[in-house]
Amino acid sequence: MKKILIVDDEADIVELVSMILDEAGVDLLAAYDGQEALEIISEQHPDLILTDVMMPRLNGSELCDRIKADPTTSDTVVIFMTAHRRSGPCAADGCIYKPFDNGQMLSLVQQYLSAPPPSMSLTR
Repeated sequence: MKKILIVDDEADIVELVSMILDEAGVDLLAAYDGQEALEIISEQHPDLILTDVMMPRLNGSELCDRIKADPTTSDTVVIFMTAHRRSGPCAADGCIYKPFDNGQMLSLVQQYLSAPPPSMSLTR
């Protein structure tokens, strides 16, 4: 079964996202800051991480940079959940803006979970 880690310093957001993804048939994990997320990632190896950007101790951008820099986790899908719309490059694999639509959140997660890992994708 696929594992999703939800990372946000607001417990209400973690609970809301958990309720939305409950019907996706996945194991849900939760962390309340980036540092706690790193500990869970090393123990649980989630397939996808949904993370807030603005958090204490270790923000979402720093968390994403560490995940992508580590060869053991670099293929892990990271999606930012943020209220800040920005332009320019993003280290994450995707982004969903708060307040998000429940159906859009579920669809985005299912899309990433069903995509083949980069090492398995076919090239022409």
